[in-house]
Amino acid sequence: MNASTERHFYYHADASPVGGHITHPFEKIVTTEASSSLAQAGGHVNGVHESYRLDPVVAAQKAYSHISGAKNHATGTWTTLTTSVVEHLNVLEVVTADRIVARLAVEHPAEGYTPKVSFVGAQFINLRVNGHPVNVKLNRSLLHPGHDNFPTEPHIKDKKFIQKVAEHGRRITGAKDAPEWVKTRYGWIGKPEEHEKRGHVLTSLVEEIEEVHGATTCGHVIVVPDFGNLFLGELSLDRASFQLTMLRMELGCPAVGNLSMATSRSNGYPMP
Repeated sequence: MNASTERHFYYHADASPVGGHITHPFEKIVTTEASSSLAQAGGHVNGVHESYRLDPVVAAQKAYSHISGAKNHATGTWTTLTTSVVEHLNVLEVVTADRIVARLAVEHPAEGYTPKVSFVGAQFINLRVNGHPVNVKLNRSLLHPGHDNFPTEPHIKDKKFIQKVAEHGRRITGAKDAPEWVKTRYGWIGKPEEHEKRGHVLTSLVEEIEEVHGATTCGHVIVVPDFGNLFLGELSLDRASFQLTMLRMELGCPAVGNLSMATSRSNGYPMP
């Protein structure tokens, strides 16, 4: 058989458990330890880093990632599974977690182009701010609402999904005591015409965060006085790519900088 006559898949996926940039009180690139990048032909790759530490800002007992990409010969579909994990995280003794997992499963159809996407396994285990628990409700089926059929159009064109995105945007900007910067930064999310103009969508797996002691919550955003801002379960997507970052931090206190924890991304495509 001539393999060139078959439909093929171009894999593209990466995972970054830890990364960022500290600008104060010292300048330091937080290297993306334990990251993985999948070969275009698929297969399996993983990365592990034990006992990560950047004193006095961030420490993690373990960071690891693994990605697999393979064809299901029974169904003819292609699946890419991307996982990024941080364990026993401690950021400035303010934000701690036993485990944070970004898990992204993308299945492309044998015919057609729009995949099914699942976030089953994405989770926060014992996430705390100032020692107080942060209880988060996630919608892991945000892009795969309980049916086995493949979507017929890109997710950013799906009216039901865009409606959910708009509702999430309104929850952020309309939250009680929401800072003005939140309204400015996220005001566009509730406007579908802005998605069309920008070519991408930003939302979150977070459906609800219970009240966090000593902090303000706005949708998936937690504003922590004298520390900075936390962004939970952020999902960005365009017509063909999906990126999930379970915890992102914008520090604005004695330490200044940006950190991200547990990011998984996938955007492969079939040919022709």
